[in-house]
Amino acid sequence: MIIVIVLVELDRICLELVERFKRLMRAATEVTECYLTTGSADFVLVLAVDDLEAFKAFVKTKLNTDSNVKKFNSMIALDRVKIEPQATL
Repeated sequence: MIIVIVLVELDRICLELVERFKRLMRAATEVTECYLTTGSADFVLVLAVDDLEAFKAFVKTKLNTDSNVKKFNSMIALDRVKIEPQATL
């Protein structure tokens, strides 16, 4: 299992397009966490995929097919140092 963190920047921020992206991420089985954020990324995604081919398929079918995704940056986790899922928003 590979954990991938993806920072996503949308092209346009309007309620309809943001809600559409949220629905897409909720339906994506690879996405274990999804945050709407401030700053340089509009969304931060945490993915759990079996291998790099599965991540490539996610990019191809979810990110590259959404015309409102301006760009994204991904990072592969090398080690889980700490996780405390008690935090709530």
